Amino acid sequence: MDKDEKIVHKSMPIVLRRFRDRVGLSQQELADSIEVSKGFISALEGGRSVPSLGRPLILSDTFQVSLATLMEALMKEIGKNKKTILF
Repeated sequence: MDKDEKIVHKSMPIVLRRFRDRVGLSQQELADSIEVSKGFISALEGGRSVPSLGRPLILSDTFQVSLATLMEALMKEIGKNKKTILF
């Protein structure tokens, strides 16, 4: 895994959990709304998986934010993690 992948793997779980909490969904409720298993949501939030390219669009719809807002939050988190991740 290269540096950029490490940063995304560290940042994505933080952003997903933040937005899930903001809309008040449990992991199961989010999983049901985007038709995946609760285990998959747990893996995303635990940094053990990253969503496929189509999932961010579905997630942004579920979180009732634009895809741009979701990606902007991810980019901000990546910026924070670039400073803290050890290579």
